[in-house]
Amino acid sequence: MKCKSCGSNLTIDDEVCSFCGAANPFATKHRQQMRHFTREFNKTKSDVLTKSSRQNKLFVKITLIAVLVAVNMIVWFAIGNFYSVESFFNARKINANYSTHKAIMDEYEENRQYLALAAYYDRNNLYDSDKFDEFRQVVNSCNQYSSIYRNLIEIIMGTEYDYMSKEDKVERISEDLEYMYKYSEKQEYSDEEQYAPVHQACMDDLISDTEALLQAYFEISEEDIAQFESLSKAKRQIIMEEGLVLYE
Repeated sequence: MKCKSCGSNLTIDDEVCSFCGAANPFATKHRQQMRHFTREFNKTKSDVLTKSSRQNKLFVKITLIAVLVAVNMIVWFAIGNFYSVESFFNARKINANYSTHKAIMDEYEENRQYLALAAYYDRNNLYDSDKFDEFRQVVNSCNQYSSIYRNLIEIIMGTEYDYMSKEDKVERISEDLEYMYKYSEKQEYSDEEQYAPVHQACMDDLISDTEALLQAYFEISEEDIAQFESLSKAKRQIIMEEGLVLYE
């Protein structure tokens, strides 16, 4: 690089010629370009770091959200399937002891031990095994009988802290009896095993025993009790409420 004034050799860093003192225009332009490039570099570097930081923060947020969603899904899946998993293992345990459970259920049914039958079925979670589906309607009827029996005893004995009136209890008895009638009536889509002769006979006896119980404690006439099943739920309730005067 030559000085334009005297022709002496110059370097890009020489601001003036060392011989004639003339300004070096190449150095001035070089410094301007370097300052420009430095500013652009710093600006670009700052933009890159800012964007990178934002992207990193966004990535972290997205990752955290994804993890939380995954954890929630796992938790909800576990909760939603807990009953299914528990039922599966219960069924295996029940089936392994099928003969014992079946013998006890048959004995209770044969001896018309309604309360014991329902209690054993529920206590041992036999509803988890399809091998005991044949007892489902019998057990449902027994559970309604249990509810009727309990409400009847509470009407007779009374309780100081009872939150239900005697009329409410009679209404509940009428509803339970309605269900018993429905459970004992075989429908077109019903499971044949649930209405096998042995189970049908038990449900019929259960209804007869329940009606006899209500007739005795509410002093229902023979005529009324004979047509009890054909009466409406409200009519049955009215008839039983007439007997509440015995327990006032």
